Amino acid sequence: MCQLWNCCTLTLNGEYLASDGAISTGHVVQKPIPAACAAIGDSKSEGPSWQQCYDRYLEQRRVRVRPESLVEIISRLGIAERILEAAKRDTNQPEGLLMSDVSTLDKLEYLQERLLAGDECRYDERSPNTVNSLMGAVMAFIRFCHSRGWVTAVPKLERLESDEVMKGRPVTEAEFQQMLDATESVVGKGSAESWKFALRVLWESGFRIGDLMDFSWNDSRHIHPIWPTQKGQFSTVMVPSSQKNGRVQEIPMLPGLAELLEQVPVKLRTGWIVNPAGLEVELQGSEISFRPSVEDLRKLAQRYSNVAIATACGVSEAAVRKWLKRHGIQSCGSQQEHTVMTANQIERLRSRAERCLGSPIRRTENRLTKERVGRVIGLIGLEADIVVQLEDSRVQRRKKFASAHDIRRGLAQRLINAGVSAETLKVVMRHKDFATTERHYGALRSAQSAAAEISTRLAPSTENSAFVGGLVGGHKKTPPLSAEELLSLKSLLARL
Repeated sequence: MCQLWNCCTLTLNGEYLASDGAISTGHVVQKPIPAACAAIGDSKSEGPSWQQCYDRYLEQRRVRVRPESLVEIISRLGIAERILEAAKRDTNQPEGLLMSDVSTLDKLEYLQERLLAGDECRYDERSPNTVNSLMGAVMAFIRFCHSRGWVTAVPKLERLESDEVMKGRPVTEAEFQQMLDATESVVGKGSAESWKFALRVLWESGFRIGDLMDFSWNDSRHIHPIWPTQKGQFSTVMVPSSQKNGRVQEIPMLPGLAELLEQVPVKLRTGWIVNPAGLEVELQGSEISFRPSVEDLRKLAQRYSNVAIATACGVSEAAVRKWLKRHGIQSCGSQQEHTVMTANQIERLRSRAERCLGSPIRRTENRLTKERVGRVIGLIGLEADIVVQLEDSRVQRRKKFASAHDIRRGLAQRLINAGVSAETLKVVMRHKDFATTERHYGALRSAQSAAAEISTRLAPSTENSAFVGGLVGGHKKTPPLSAEELLSLKSLLARL
């Protein structure tokens, strides 16, 4: 099997699942994708395999999309492949996917249904929006294959009906304070201040989590502040083209962010602006789990499947894949046994194990990835019990707690409440298209504008017209007229 597939499979099946889906861009950047392993023309008579087409697709996408987009492609196609391969195993069909099998309407609808049911997901089900996004990646792959004549047609798959709504809501100021209060209990006393500073930068900037971790004091290759050099100028933020919308932008620095950054001593204004302290993590394994020695692991990989090894060691299959990857051990594929090891075999392995009986492992992280920071902020939202989305089985929506993106939404809400125009909001939020601003925040803006208009028009008037004011001697609040005064006024008007 080719080097590319080994790399991508280990990343997706091992690190991807172990990290709950958090594959960092570094996996793609540090492990360049080589040329396709086999020529498509060498395929068997039944047509090319998924593997051959996948290799060629990634080779083509690698130089045409951003690293973050390539990560998403690998992740989504990996999920689809594992679901389709599991379907073949369940029906006792030969291993290996052919594009001619995958690119049928029946097979794509089956994949759509299994994605919706939560297959290959850490939740019990997926939302229709998420499924549509995953299927979009699969359909793009099939269209690529069709354009090269590797599949005969592109089925017309019907999208699932979905709500065009936020996956969450804006965090309020009171809720943000709750998150600050909960920070120490999540990250520890020693790391709390650096994490609170990171949260405050998010709150005052509206950054995405990737922007937060790319925020530098003075490196022009990264997002960085521009301080005014002349009277009358305002502080701004320069954003390079490496951002999500692919544009070089200079955006206004919001007053709260400028005030926050100015509080940092000048001598400390170097390197990264936000650098939350690494977490010291203690992992406590189960009492029956153990990790075999490298030599035993090498022998086991030649004979047993990952599932059999995981069962014997009392760990997950993802953990076994990580062990194999760490030590560069290759398995024998279809020649592996899926049988359960005997108790005597397991005890012998345990006696020579590198770690056993759930002994703790202490791991200290330094500069954190954006994925890790995002997950920690999610844990802070959970600890603070800030629910931004209630469970709703009618639209397959699960309960969701505050995340970094909900803090970003909080900034947008504050700007809307302050009367900032939609055009300015688009600039601050750095949406590529105005349609994005309108889709996510248009309803909020419309509601605020409508409320302001209604309040203005229906509020009791505190000023008099010139005519009435003249009658009572000036522009003061007019007292109600008595019945006698009303009759006098009517008589006066009748004589005019």
